[in-house]
Amino acid sequence: MPIFADKMTELPISSVLSLSAVSVPPSVKCLQFSQDGQVILLTKYAVHILTPDTGVSVERSSVIKQDSSKLPSGSTHPLGWLRTMVEFDRSLAHQWPNDSKEWGAVSLGSLDPSLHAVALSPSNLTADAGCVLALLNSNLELTIWGASKNLLTGEWIRLQDVTSALETASAAKDPLLAVKNVLRNQSTCIAWSSQPQWGEPMPPVEASSLAVGNRAGSVTFLRYDKTEKQMSVLKETQVADRWVSHLAWSAWNVPQDDTCEAMLACGSSDGSIAILTVRQTLNPKPTLTNISPDHALSLSIQLDDEKISGSDGRAITGLQWANPPGRSAILIYHKPGVIHLWSAPSSEAAWSGSRAFALRTQRRSVGSSALSPASGISYVPSCDMAVVSLSDGSFYVIHKLSVDPTLYPPPTEPIQPDALSAASRSVFVRAESKASFKDVDRIHGAATYDGGSTFMWTYEASRPTDFSYKHDAKHISTFVVAQLWEEDVDERVLYDLAERVGHARSVSGEAPISILRPVLLHLREPSRIARLHPRILDILHRQPFNGVDATIAVPTYSGDWTTELSCELRRSLTTQLFGWGSIQSQRMRYTVAVFCQKYAEAADIQQKFADAANLFLANIRSHVQMVLIRHLSAISGAISRSAYDISFARRTIRQATTASEAAPALAKEADTLLAQLSSAPQPGPPDAQISAASPAAELAPIQDGHSMDELCPACNGVVPLQSMDAEGAVCTNGHVWARCCVTSFLLATPMVRTCIGCSRKALLPPPVPARAAPGPSSSGDANGSVDRPASQVGDSQAPPAHSPYPRAGMGGSYNSARFVQDLLDATQRCPFCGNNFVVLV
Repeated sequence: MPIFADKMTELPISSVLSLSAVSVPPSVKCLQFSQDGQVILLTKYAVHILTPDTGVSVERSSVIKQDSSKLPSGSTHPLGWLRTMVEFDRSLAHQWPNDSKEWGAVSLGSLDPSLHAVALSPSNLTADAGCVLALLNSNLELTIWGASKNLLTGEWIRLQDVTSALETASAAKDPLLAVKNVLRNQSTCIAWSSQPQWGEPMPPVEASSLAVGNRAGSVTFLRYDKTEKQMSVLKETQVADRWVSHLAWSAWNVPQDDTCEAMLACGSSDGSIAILTVRQTLNPKPTLTNISPDHALSLSIQLDDEKISGSDGRAITGLQWANPPGRSAILIYHKPGVIHLWSAPSSEAAWSGSRAFALRTQRRSVGSSALSPASGISYVPSCDMAVVSLSDGSFYVIHKLSVDPTLYPPPTEPIQPDALSAASRSVFVRAESKASFKDVDRIHGAATYDGGSTFMWTYEASRPTDFSYKHDAKHISTFVVAQLWEEDVDERVLYDLAERVGHARSVSGEAPISILRPVLLHLREPSRIARLHPRILDILHRQPFNGVDATIAVPTYSGDWTTELSCELRRSLTTQLFGWGSIQSQRMRYTVAVFCQKYAEAADIQQKFADAANLFLANIRSHVQMVLIRHLSAISGAISRSAYDISFARRTIRQATTASEAAPALAKEADTLLAQLSSAPQPGPPDAQISAASPAAELAPIQDGHSMDELCPACNGVVPLQSMDAEGAVCTNGHVWARCCVTSFLLATPMVRTCIGCSRKALLPPPVPARAAPGPSSSGDANGSVDRPASQVGDSQAPPAHSPYPRAGMGGSYNSARFVQDLLDATQRCPFCGNNFVVLV
């Protein structure tokens, strides 16, 4: 239960951002958060991608901040935003009359093309560990989009015309039924599932699905292929004889190992709702090198016999699942004037079946009506309540959702629907200079920002009594982040922090900057850090890190280096670096400690958080080094045939043995690896074309203190190789260089990627043509080598010639440093804070 403040004060507003010439159609899914921590706002002709600046350390010069005069006195420090967008050029790729002359195939949306729906994939799907957007336009065409270089402020490009893939699949089924095929290809609604949690370490298997409803009354399931950068059709299921108008996924339930289940609610144009039970099974499959287990997914879909809502002819305006802990999921759906609930029969649930609640009009403006369509459905777990907003600007609250739902609680309940609507209206009055009863704050989209009292929504001021025409350029939408009810924010921050860092699960792809969003929002206030820092530090230091060293199992491989070895090595490195909940927890603790150190004002408080950050950083570094040493030991026979691989292995050994925080177990395994390399036959010298720039001294025994020194790319002076805790390096002549956070190589090129959370830099993975081709992979998994955007490929991204990672075009080519190639490719996120990389050049 939430802890409410004793004294009512003016509720804080964090953001009031005006978006000129932006029109937003009302929808419960037009405003939502991605797992990369970005707000996705669907408008009529574009998708606006807004990233709050909390926790972001790059592109600070591009931060947009609203006019502070629109914020009330005493409001929290205003949020800044990084902004980019996906523009819709209104061109149509498919002319449906060319495929069928039947009236049923006509798409009226082609007269004024606009965007109709957006669905967000889980994170960690693209080559840059980001998410993919599925866009549906009014001509019933479906496309997918992804960031090219910079997901914060850069361009998002179209990856595939999915409608063409649907056309290919439907033509193969019924090549003679033109009308039916056209209706199958005309997509009407979309929804992307989350990733199931398979256990630890989390295997890099892509198990999310994009469900696409169509005019033929069926639902098609597709899965994104990271290697091919496109969707592949999995299955199609018939659910109705009418258009499928709404889709919503529940969270995945894992009733047994390697099997997960989820429910997909399918709403039809006649008002009926059917439930599909989707089951996936993770089946092991044999591998050639046995370095990393591989899996294939089997998918089964079952249509429930009974529909939870009959064909009453009333349109569905909102459909969404709530997933209360400890019980089965609850479906919340809205029809004009009524909020409906449904829960499947379950022994663990306090209630099941259907519930319906009639809405009463809240008179806030001349346009108030309980018959308005829904514009947002949010579940607040700490209060066990669902908040539903309508497009007339009103809010409704269903209390005790998981136990005994009620729409109109007793007056003693601190959170009342009228109070939330009044708070929203108050924000509208403050933000608009002149607002009266005749002005309507039409809310087009609303969602919870922090899982608690802080919400975000978009509204457009309108005056229904004014019948003058307003063209698109005169529409102004306002994006708001504000608190809707009073609660003890200090206790909320501490509770959220303890839950997130104390119960971190194996990585599902969500970035720490997204998981910690509720905490970072409220810790921007220095006064709050001053009050809470002892309790914050206590939470951060709970559950001391014991590591997962004993469970990092990498089978020994004694063969030659092959394409299959590289493929499985990349998969294993990704799994062990990012697949453990304990190391994810350390990354989040490190993020919070650095954030509090930045915003704290007192020097002693800053030092306490700096000490905590160094501790968590040392734990993370030890884990990363242990992963590298275990993998190098497992394939020591293969790397002993390459001078460049041996050089990197010796470099890793020195870092593991000389670091001040090196654990005894880590140093012991490093010594074991050194013994393995010393007993192996020494390879011949590197290719003659690069041996002049690659000192042969690097192949000398590790005991030689100068054998690992590097040469300055500017003056050829000596750069002493320090341990990995050094973020940079200085040569004897004073030239300063940054180091790659993945390999620790000197960064003598601007073609690098930068972490958005901690600003660490890493070399880009090598170009695709210079790498071994990816091996065979199961449908939807992440086994193969991934492509890079053309802007990220080039010889300039390689380290200087003296590095054991040679340039392309020189004698050794990229194949000379195979382990480094695979390591860079496997490390798609920052190994220290776990956030996304972006390319800033």
